[in-house]
Amino acid sequence: MRCEQITPYLPGYAGGELRPETSRVVAEHIGGCASCQAEAQLQRRVVMALATVEQREVEAPAFLLESVLESVGERQATRFLPLVPLPVADVAQALAEHREQIASAAGTALVAAGAAYALWRALRSPRTGGEAAI
Repeated sequence: MRCEQITPYLPGYAGGELRPETSRVVAEHIGGCASCQAEAQLQRRVVMALATVEQREVEAPAFLLESVLESVGERQATRFLPLVPLPVADVAQALAEHREQIASAAGTALVAAGAAYALWRALRSPRTGGEAAI
């Protein structure tokens, strides 16, 4: 198999979420591909880090919320572009041509959302005395 075919499965492989036959195919590829092996190791570290975030009592720095809001406010005017209606065929073609990149971006977004949720839960944990101030 080629790296392009294996890459979308690496997050699931790292999290132990693949079916046994899929996991076997990924493991065989990783055994002979240094690039995918490095990416799989990175994915494993992310999974382990996310698992430990909930166990820690994490307190966000006091300036974090203000900093994020300021950054979003500064970029809002420049980040949004007017929407131009696209023909459905063009959208379908773009999705088909870039499905691996879209899957990779979706996986990254899922990991980021998981990290944010784990951090949120840790901040709101009763272990820290109830509602934590952000």
